[in-house]
Amino acid sequence: MTDGHNDEKLKLERAAVRDFIRLYNARHDVKLRLLYQHDRPDAVLQTSRGGKLGVEITHLFYDAAEAKALLGRPDGTVSGPVTLAHLIAQLNELVRRKESKRQAYDPAYPISLLIRNSSPTFRLTEIWAAREHIHKPNDVFVDTWFLTRDGTPDWKLVNLDDI
Repeated sequence: MTDGHNDEKLKLERAAVRDFIRLYNARHDVKLRLLYQHDRPDAVLQTSRGGKLGVEITHLFYDAAEAKALLGRPDGTVSGPVTLAHLIAQLNELVRRKESKRQAYDPAYPISLLIRNSSPTFRLTEIWAAREHIHKPNDVFVDTWFLTRDGTPDWKLVNLDDI
């Protein structure tokens, strides 16, 4: 990984965790704050009760061409027909990949998974309508959060464990 790519990854993760903390704190009595960014998990938060929570962060894109274009590095490739089923398959693959890597993380505190939907292709209402096709995360994470938009610039936070 180049330093530029690593810096970009850290910035994306910091933006995601800040949005997560803001939305989480607006709905919960126990508040969270960022202690530090880390590797495995990507962020460590502190609760208002003094505990720690690790957060593994991943970004959902429709495909590699969309990711490159949205990150300002278009390569000229074009996606095939755009379908919600493909985005759900990408989401399910992300969840399975993160589940398989969980054992390498620090077991000193619980870990949540945060998936930031970076794809503007589908809205929360469309994704939520297909929720029966979303892979329910296993118990390696205490929570699996989905950060997305629903046709506005505002981020929404959904707990995928509620599906």
